[in-house]
Amino acid sequence: MSTVGYLPPADLFGWWLAIFLTIAILSFLYKDNPVYKFAEHLFIGVSIGYVVTQQIYNTVLPKLVQQIGDGKWWYWFAVLLGLLLLSKAVSRRHAWLARFPIAFVVAFYAGIQVNGVLQGDFGPQLVAGMRPVVVDKVNINTAPPEEIDAVEGMPTRLVEKIVARRAERPFTSVDEALALADSADEQVELAAGDGPLGGRLAGTRARLGTDDGPYWFGTFSLALMLAGLIASLVYFYFSIEHKGVVGKVSRFGVWILMLGFGAAFGATVQGRLALAVGRATDVLGHNKPPEVAAQIGGPYVALASIAAIVAILVVWERARRRRGGAAGDAG
Repeated sequence: MSTVGYLPPADLFGWWLAIFLTIAILSFLYKDNPVYKFAEHLFIGVSIGYVVTQQIYNTVLPKLVQQIGDGKWWYWFAVLLGLLLLSKAVSRRHAWLARFPIAFVVAFYAGIQVNGVLQGDFGPQLVAGMRPVVVDKVNINTAPPEEIDAVEGMPTRLVEKIVARRAERPFTSVDEALALADSADEQVELAAGDGPLGGRLAGTRARLGTDDGPYWFGTFSLALMLAGLIASLVYFYFSIEHKGVVGKVSRFGVWILMLGFGAAFGATVQGRLALAVGRATDVLGHNKPPEVAAQIGGPYVALASIAAIVAILVVWERARRRRGGAAGDAG
Protein backbone atom coordinates (compact mmCIF):
# COMPACT_ATOMS: atom_id res chain seq x y z
CA MET A 1 0.00 0.00 0.00
CA SER A 2 1.25 3.44 -0.87
CA THR A 3 2.37 5.68 2.01
CA VAL A 4 2.12 8.86 -0.10
CA GLY A 5 -1.07 10.82 0.49
CA TYR A 6 -2.58 13.63 -1.49
CA LEU A 7 -0.31 16.60 -2.11
CA PRO A 8 -1.39 19.87 -0.46
CA PRO A 9 -2.93 22.30 -2.96
CA ALA A 10 -0.08 24.78 -2.40
CA ASP A 11 2.56 22.15 -3.26
CA LEU A 12 0.61 21.00 -6.30
CA PHE A 13 0.26 24.57 -7.54
CA GLY A 14 3.99 25.08 -6.96
CA TRP A 15 4.87 22.11 -9.17
CA TRP A 16 2.52 23.32 -11.88
CA LEU A 17 3.92 26.83 -11.72
CA ALA A 18 7.48 25.49 -12.00
CA ILE A 19 6.55 23.56 -15.15
CA PHE A 20 4.81 26.59 -16.66
CA LEU A 21 7.80 28.83 -15.93
CA THR A 22 10.16 26.28 -17.50
CA ILE A 23 8.17 26.36 -20.74
CA ALA A 24 7.88 30.16 -20.48
CA ILE A 25 11.66 30.54 -20.37
CA LEU A 26 11.99 28.22 -23.37
CA SER A 27 9.57 30.46 -25.31
CA PHE A 28 12.53 32.80 -25.84
CA LEU A 29 13.62 30.35 -28.55
CA TYR A 30 10.79 31.86 -30.61
CA LYS A 31 11.65 35.50 -29.83
CA ASP A 32 11.64 37.94 -26.95
CA ASN A 33 8.03 38.00 -25.77
CA PRO A 34 5.89 39.01 -22.76
CA VAL A 35 5.64 35.45 -21.43
CA TYR A 36 9.41 35.16 -21.30
CA LYS A 37 9.73 38.61 -19.73
CA PHE A 38 7.20 37.65 -17.04
CA ALA A 39 9.19 34.53 -16.11
CA GLU A 40 12.47 36.44 -16.27
CA HIS A 41 11.26 39.30 -14.06
CA LEU A 42 9.68 36.86 -11.61
CA PHE A 43 12.94 34.93 -11.35
CA ILE A 44 15.00 38.07 -10.81
CA GLY A 45 12.53 39.48 -8.27
CA VAL A 46 12.34 36.27 -6.24
CA SER A 47 16.13 35.87 -6.37
CA ILE A 48 16.75 39.42 -5.16
CA GLY A 49 14.17 39.02 -2.39
CA TYR A 50 15.76 35.75 -1.28
CA VAL A 51 19.29 37.19 -1.30
CA VAL A 52 18.23 40.31 0.62
CA THR A 53 16.45 38.19 3.24
CA GLN A 54 19.46 35.92 3.62
CA GLN A 55 21.79 38.91 3.98
CA ILE A 56 19.59 40.48 6.64
CA TYR A 57 19.25 37.36 8.80
CA ASN A 58 22.71 35.85 8.17
CA THR A 59 24.86 38.98 7.99
CA VAL A 60 23.29 42.25 9.11
CA LEU A 61 21.52 41.06 12.27
CA PRO A 62 24.09 38.62 13.73
CA LYS A 63 27.30 40.25 12.46
CA LEU A 64 26.41 43.94 12.76
CA VAL A 65 23.38 44.71 14.92
CA GLN A 66 24.16 42.05 17.52
CA GLN A 67 27.83 43.06 17.67
CA ILE A 68 26.94 46.73 18.18
CA GLY A 69 24.46 45.67 20.86
CA ASP A 70 27.28 43.80 22.63
CA GLY A 71 29.24 47.04 22.93
CA LYS A 72 31.69 46.57 20.04
CA TRP A 73 31.71 50.24 18.97
CA TRP A 74 34.15 49.74 16.07
CA TYR A 75 31.37 48.03 14.10
CA TRP A 76 29.92 51.52 13.60
CA PHE A 77 32.65 51.94 11.00
CA ALA A 78 30.77 49.43 8.78
CA VAL A 79 27.56 51.41 9.31
CA LEU A 80 29.35 54.61 8.27
CA LEU A 81 30.65 52.96 5.08
CA GLY A 82 27.16 51.75 4.25
CA LEU A 83 25.67 55.23 4.75
CA LEU A 84 28.38 56.80 2.59
CA LEU A 85 27.57 54.30 -0.15
CA LEU A 86 23.93 55.44 -0.11
CA SER A 87 25.00 59.04 -0.72
CA LYS A 88 25.39 58.24 -4.40
CA ALA A 89 21.67 57.54 -4.65
CA VAL A 90 20.51 60.35 -2.35
CA SER A 91 22.45 63.39 -3.53
CA ARG A 92 24.30 64.10 -6.75
CA ARG A 93 26.25 66.84 -5.02
CA HIS A 94 27.63 64.49 -2.37
CA ALA A 95 27.91 61.43 -4.61
CA TRP A 96 31.71 61.60 -4.33
CA LEU A 97 31.44 60.31 -0.75
CA ALA A 98 30.47 56.88 -2.13
CA ARG A 99 33.98 56.50 -3.53
CA PHE A 100 35.41 55.81 -0.07
CA PRO A 101 33.36 52.63 0.73
CA ILE A 102 33.72 51.44 -2.88
CA ALA A 103 37.49 51.86 -2.71
CA PHE A 104 37.61 50.12 0.67
CA VAL A 105 35.55 47.13 -0.54
CA VAL A 106 37.46 46.78 -3.82
CA ALA A 107 40.86 46.99 -2.12
CA PHE A 108 39.85 44.63 0.68
CA TYR A 109 38.50 41.92 -1.59
CA ALA A 110 41.35 42.38 -4.08
CA GLY A 111 43.80 41.60 -1.30
CA ILE A 112 41.82 38.53 -0.29
CA GLN A 113 41.51 37.31 -3.87
CA VAL A 114 45.20 37.81 -4.64
CA ASN A 115 46.17 35.72 -1.64
CA GLY A 116 43.57 33.08 -2.52
CA VAL A 117 44.65 32.87 -6.16
CA LEU A 118 48.32 32.60 -5.22
CA GLN A 119 47.67 29.76 -2.78
CA GLY A 120 44.84 28.00 -4.60
CA ASP A 121 45.76 28.35 -8.28
CA PHE A 122 49.13 29.91 -9.01
CA GLY A 123 51.10 28.00 -6.38
CA PRO A 124 49.83 24.52 -7.33
CA GLN A 125 50.40 25.34 -11.01
CA LEU A 126 54.01 26.29 -10.27
CA VAL A 127 54.49 23.06 -8.33
CA ALA A 128 52.96 21.02 -11.16
CA GLY A 129 55.17 22.77 -13.71
CA MET A 130 58.36 21.96 -11.76
CA ARG A 131 57.75 18.27 -11.21
CA PRO A 132 60.15 15.77 -12.81
CA VAL A 133 59.04 14.87 -16.32
CA VAL A 134 59.86 11.18 -15.90
CA VAL A 135 57.27 9.45 -13.70
CA ASP A 136 57.84 6.03 -12.14
CA LYS A 137 55.17 3.46 -11.50
CA VAL A 138 53.91 2.87 -7.99
CA ASN A 139 55.65 -0.30 -6.83
CA ILE A 140 53.02 -2.36 -5.02
CA ASN A 141 55.75 -4.40 -3.33
CA THR A 142 57.62 -1.49 -1.71
CA ALA A 143 55.47 1.68 -1.92
CA PRO A 144 53.88 3.06 1.28
CA PRO A 145 50.16 2.27 1.65
CA GLU A 146 49.15 5.94 1.29
CA GLU A 147 50.97 6.15 -2.05
CA ILE A 148 49.13 3.11 -3.38
CA ASP A 149 45.85 4.43 -2.02
CA ALA A 150 46.45 7.72 -3.88
CA VAL A 151 46.30 5.92 -7.24
CA GLU A 152 42.96 6.68 -8.89
CA GLY A 153 40.58 3.73 -8.77
CA MET A 154 42.30 1.90 -5.88
CA PRO A 155 39.82 0.92 -3.15
CA THR A 156 41.18 1.49 0.36
CA ARG A 157 40.13 -1.98 1.45
CA LEU A 158 42.07 -3.49 -1.46
CA VAL A 159 45.18 -1.52 -0.47
CA GLU A 160 44.97 -3.04 3.00
CA LYS A 161 44.78 -6.53 1.46
CA ILE A 162 47.78 -5.81 -0.79
CA VAL A 163 49.91 -4.58 2.13
CA ALA A 164 49.00 -7.63 4.23
CA ARG A 165 49.64 -10.04 1.34
CA ARG A 166 53.01 -8.58 0.26
CA ALA A 167 54.32 -9.05 3.79
CA GLU A 168 54.17 -12.80 3.16
CA ARG A 169 55.69 -12.80 -0.34
CA PRO A 170 56.07 -10.17 -3.08
CA PHE A 171 53.69 -9.95 -6.00
CA THR A 172 54.90 -11.08 -9.42
CA SER A 173 52.29 -9.10 -11.41
CA VAL A 174 49.77 -6.32 -10.96
CA ASP A 175 46.92 -8.63 -11.95
CA GLU A 176 47.84 -10.90 -9.06
CA ALA A 177 47.42 -8.00 -6.64
CA LEU A 178 44.19 -6.72 -8.17
CA ALA A 179 42.73 -10.23 -8.05
CA LEU A 180 42.43 -9.73 -4.29
CA ALA A 181 39.43 -7.47 -4.99
CA ASP A 182 36.75 -10.00 -4.09
CA SER A 183 33.84 -7.65 -3.30
CA ALA A 184 31.49 -6.06 -5.82
CA ASP A 185 32.23 -2.51 -4.58
CA GLU A 186 35.97 -2.99 -5.02
CA GLN A 187 35.54 -4.37 -8.53
CA VAL A 188 33.26 -1.47 -9.53
CA GLU A 189 35.80 1.09 -8.26
CA LEU A 190 38.63 -0.71 -10.07
CA ALA A 191 36.64 -0.76 -13.31
CA ALA A 192 36.01 3.00 -13.01
CA GLY A 193 39.73 3.64 -12.48
CA ASP A 194 40.75 1.39 -15.38
CA GLY A 195 38.56 3.26 -17.85
CA PRO A 196 37.44 2.00 -21.27
CA LEU A 197 40.93 0.78 -22.22
CA GLY A 198 41.17 -1.61 -19.28
CA GLY A 199 43.79 0.47 -17.51
CA ARG A 200 46.64 -0.71 -19.72
CA LEU A 201 47.42 2.77 -21.11
CA ALA A 202 46.55 5.31 -18.43
CA GLY A 203 44.39 3.61 -15.82
CA THR A 204 45.01 1.88 -12.54
CA ARG A 205 46.88 -1.07 -14.00
CA ALA A 206 49.22 1.18 -15.98
CA ARG A 207 50.00 3.29 -12.90
CA LEU A 208 50.94 0.28 -10.76
CA GLY A 209 53.89 -2.07 -11.14
CA THR A 210 55.96 -4.69 -9.38
CA ASP A 211 59.19 -2.75 -10.00
CA ASP A 212 60.29 0.88 -10.33
CA GLY A 213 59.85 1.12 -14.09
CA PRO A 214 58.66 4.29 -15.84
CA TYR A 215 55.00 5.16 -16.18
CA TRP A 216 55.06 6.05 -19.86
CA PHE A 217 51.66 7.71 -20.19
CA GLY A 218 52.31 9.90 -17.15
CA THR A 219 55.72 10.84 -18.52
CA PHE A 220 54.21 11.74 -21.90
CA SER A 221 51.47 13.78 -20.19
CA LEU A 222 53.94 15.82 -18.12
CA ALA A 223 56.22 16.35 -21.14
CA LEU A 224 53.25 17.58 -23.17
CA MET A 225 52.17 19.86 -20.33
CA LEU A 226 55.68 21.31 -20.04
CA ALA A 227 55.89 21.87 -23.80
CA GLY A 228 52.46 23.51 -23.83
CA LEU A 229 53.39 25.72 -20.86
CA ILE A 230 56.58 26.95 -22.52
CA ALA A 231 54.88 27.47 -25.91
CA SER A 232 52.02 29.41 -24.32
CA LEU A 233 54.47 31.68 -22.49
CA VAL A 234 56.41 32.23 -25.72
CA TYR A 235 53.22 33.36 -27.43
CA PHE A 236 52.89 36.20 -24.89
CA TYR A 237 56.60 37.15 -25.15
CA PHE A 238 56.70 40.09 -27.56
CA SER A 239 60.32 41.22 -27.12
CA ILE A 240 61.35 38.87 -29.94
CA GLU A 241 59.68 38.83 -33.33
CA HIS A 242 57.66 35.66 -33.83
CA LYS A 243 59.54 34.25 -36.81
CA GLY A 244 61.36 31.00 -37.48
CA VAL A 245 61.60 28.65 -34.52
CA VAL A 246 60.07 31.20 -32.14
CA GLY A 247 57.12 31.65 -34.49
CA LYS A 248 56.51 27.90 -34.70
CA VAL A 249 56.71 27.51 -30.94
CA SER A 250 54.34 30.46 -30.56
CA ARG A 251 51.95 28.86 -33.04
CA PHE A 252 51.97 25.66 -30.98
CA GLY A 253 51.17 27.78 -27.93
CA VAL A 254 48.13 29.20 -29.73
CA TRP A 255 46.85 25.66 -30.35
CA ILE A 256 47.36 24.80 -26.67
CA LEU A 257 45.43 27.93 -25.64
CA MET A 258 42.60 27.15 -28.04
CA LEU A 259 42.39 23.60 -26.70
CA GLY A 260 42.19 24.96 -23.17
CA PHE A 261 39.51 27.50 -24.03
CA GLY A 262 37.58 24.88 -25.98
CA ALA A 263 37.68 22.44 -23.09
CA ALA A 264 36.47 25.15 -20.68
CA PHE A 265 33.66 26.13 -23.04
CA GLY A 266 32.71 22.47 -23.54
CA ALA A 267 32.54 21.97 -19.78
CA THR A 268 30.27 25.02 -19.51
CA VAL A 269 27.97 23.73 -22.25
CA GLN A 270 27.92 20.29 -20.63
CA GLY A 271 26.88 21.89 -17.34
CA ARG A 272 24.04 23.75 -19.04
CA LEU A 273 22.91 20.56 -20.75
CA ALA A 274 22.90 18.82 -17.38
CA LEU A 275 20.63 21.57 -16.05
CA ALA A 276 18.31 21.13 -19.05
CA VAL A 277 18.20 17.37 -18.50
CA GLY A 278 17.40 17.99 -14.83
CA ARG A 279 14.48 20.24 -15.73
CA ALA A 280 13.18 17.71 -18.26
CA THR A 281 13.44 14.94 -15.67
CA ASP A 282 11.57 17.10 -13.18
CA VAL A 283 8.80 17.93 -15.67
CA LEU A 284 8.35 14.29 -16.66
CA GLY A 285 8.33 13.22 -13.01
CA HIS A 286 11.12 10.66 -13.29
CA ASN A 287 12.76 11.93 -10.09
CA LYS A 288 9.63 11.54 -7.94
CA PRO A 289 7.70 8.59 -6.51
CA PRO A 290 5.14 7.28 -9.02
CA GLU A 291 2.23 8.34 -6.79
CA VAL A 292 3.51 11.94 -6.55
CA ALA A 293 4.28 12.09 -10.29
CA ALA A 294 0.77 10.85 -11.09
CA GLN A 295 -0.81 13.58 -8.94
CA ILE A 296 1.31 16.31 -10.55
CA GLY A 297 0.76 15.07 -14.10
CA GLY A 298 3.88 16.79 -15.38
CA PRO A 299 3.58 15.88 -19.09
CA TYR A 300 -0.06 16.99 -19.23
CA VAL A 301 0.73 20.24 -17.41
CA ALA A 302 3.59 20.84 -19.83
CA LEU A 303 1.28 20.33 -22.83
CA ALA A 304 -1.32 22.65 -21.30
CA SER A 305 1.39 25.24 -20.62
CA ILE A 306 2.61 25.04 -24.22
CA ALA A 307 -0.95 25.50 -25.50
CA ALA A 308 -1.55 28.48 -23.20
CA ILE A 309 1.76 30.13 -24.13
CA VAL A 310 1.13 29.61 -27.86
CA ALA A 311 -2.32 31.21 -27.47
CA ILE A 312 -0.83 34.17 -25.60
CA LEU A 313 1.83 34.63 -28.27
CA VAL A 314 -0.76 34.53 -31.05
CA VAL A 315 -2.83 37.22 -29.34
CA TRP A 316 0.30 39.27 -28.65
CA GLU A 317 1.51 39.03 -32.27
CA ARG A 318 -1.88 40.11 -33.64
CA ALA A 319 -2.08 43.04 -31.23
CA ARG A 320 1.46 44.09 -32.13
CA ARG A 321 0.70 43.99 -35.84
CA ARG A 322 -2.47 46.00 -35.35
CA ARG A 323 -0.53 48.64 -33.47
CA GLY A 324 2.07 48.69 -36.20
CA GLY A 325 -0.58 49.07 -38.89
CA ALA A 326 -2.34 51.86 -37.00
CA ALA A 327 0.95 53.70 -36.55
CA GLY A 328 1.64 53.36 -40.29
CA ASP A 329 -1.80 54.75 -41.21
CA ALA A 330 -1.36 57.67 -38.83
CA GLY A 331 2.01 58.46 -40.39
